[in-house]
Amino acid sequence: MTVSTIPAPQTITTAAPIAGSEPAPATPEALLLLAAVGVLPSTPTAEDPRFSPEAITSTVSRLLAVKQQQEALAAEQKQLHEHLRLAHLRGDLLQHLPAGKEGTGYQITPELVLLRRPGRKQWSYTLESKQLECQLKARQSYEQQCGLASYTLGAAFWEVRSGQL
Repeated sequence: MTVSTIPAPQTITTAAPIAGSEPAPATPEALLLLAAVGVLPSTPTAEDPRFSPEAITSTVSRLLAVKQQQEALAAEQKQLHEHLRLAHLRGDLLQHLPAGKEGTGYQITPELVLLRRPGRKQWSYTLESKQLECQLKARQSYEQQCGLASYTLGAAFWEVRSGQL
């Protein structure tokens, strides 16, 4: 969604969060981060069109659209992989093997090569290892509940959904 009165989105690089988490708005730490990227703090007299209500609405709408596109692309990619898997199983890709180079890949066009890679290793462990893992998880849970374990927060992130809260 593009509104003609809203300037095109600009890339804004951000400095690393202070002390491992993002500061609250308008705190000295937040103002320091804003200064590091050359963004002035919000004031009643200084308006920045990049942060107007219309620009924020446009940004959130665009973020939702990108998220939906990513989901659609992931679903399409899964279908395409399945299609190629079935073509491989049927033997339809054999015609694309370069002469004398069996198993190295399929030469689809002079500029396009399709390679089939083996899957990742998936380990299965003994019952003894699984029991140790359960004991470790139980111990970790115990330490969390008793306050023996410590934690830090990762970087804050945005989640966008369509609809209401």
